Amino acid sequence: MILPTQLKYLTSETPIEERIAMLLADRDRTAVRLIYQNYSPILLNVILRIVKYEDVAKDVLQDALLKIWRNSTNFDASKGSLFTWLVRVCRNAAIDKTRSKDFKQRQKSEQSVDLVFVSETFGNESEVNDQSVRELMFQLPEKQRTLISMSFFEGYSHPEISERLSIPLGTVKTRIRMALKHLRSVVE
Repeated sequence: MILPTQLKYLTSETPIEERIAMLLADRDRTAVRLIYQNYSPILLNVILRIVKYEDVAKDVLQDALLKIWRNSTNFDASKGSLFTWLVRVCRNAAIDKTRSKDFKQRQKSEQSVDLVFVSETFGNESEVNDQSVRELMFQLPEKQRTLISMSFFEGYSHPEISERLSIPLGTVKTRIRMALKHLRSVVE
């Protein structure tokens, strides 16, 4: 049922952002539905760029929508647009998630899976000299090949590789992830 106070939000000339802001100010739950309908793909993308896992990003989006609802009185149109505020809330929720214990544990588990994959693919050190393994490794660009070798065969951690090669830690992780993705595609 539409209340008389809500009629002002329903004009066809009222921009969606302004309509949502008014609904949030009145603590109307329709605001969250409209945010989801109109902004969820963009907000999910913002979150996904930070957390990297789609299932986690969807959970963070849900949490962010709850935060938006609970803190709707914090939105101040004089400080910026509604969209900017929504992005900031989602971004902060994603960053908070990356700092959580369960997220860090998931990353460690993912790295362990990668280590098992490489171990199963390449076997023990005596098998590393095998011609087919060398051919696989040489399919990788030099930068990736060096990092895979240091990480999985020489036992260096990602921070140690970063320090030894004077490469940012994020770059080390990205290159290793790309190399593993390539190796999986070739082996499977």
